[in-house]
Amino acid sequence: MTMRDGRPEVFRPAWAQTWQTVLRPWLVTDILILFVGGAVGYVIGGPVVSVVLPVAVVAALVALSRYRSWSQVVRLSEYGVELLRRNGGVTRMRWSDVERIAVVAQRGRSVLAPYGVGRAAAAGSMAAFVAANTGPGLLGRAEHLTRSEAERQRGQGPAWQPSGRELEPLAVRLVVIDRNWITGPIGDWVRLYRPDLLPPVPSPAPRG
Repeated sequence: MTMRDGRPEVFRPAWAQTWQTVLRPWLVTDILILFVGGAVGYVIGGPVVSVVLPVAVVAALVALSRYRSWSQVVRLSEYGVELLRRNGGVTRMRWSDVERIAVVAQRGRSVLAPYGVGRAAAAGSMAAFVAANTGPGLLGRAEHLTRSEAERQRGQGPAWQPSGRELEPLAVRLVVIDRNWITGPIGDWVRLYRPDLLPPVPSPAPRG
């Protein structure tokens, strides 16, 4: 499904995107977990457990992070922008309801860690996570459909049918999908249907 054939196009974060926005910011904390887990594992079960335990914990954290990142899905079509929720619901914003492109900030979370090195590492990782997930996105007004409403809409065809719901403010953080979305395929969709929001991508200068 691509913009060229007129059908909707679905975007998910690639592994490289997950690394930049989720895994890399927490790298220092994960290394600390390896050391602490190794020490705890050695006390519990000796050398073998000191290796297996921290590796298993970090592997589980990486897998969970990838799943949560990969579950963030954006679908673009001639009608607008859709956020596909894990519960089957859909939040959608028509192109005409997109108001502007602006920096959309990631909210920070409380850090639960002991005092000292652990807390400093967690606080630093949270700051890096917020910075990595803050960037240009779409601001406008959207409607939220439940799973049953979304299924009913799909049964009526590809065109968006009026839902009767009141539009609510929405900020779409596209940097979690593609850090360089403005110059990529997502940006091409925006330029096609809302050329007033994004200037054309400059053509590369000819080589002499």
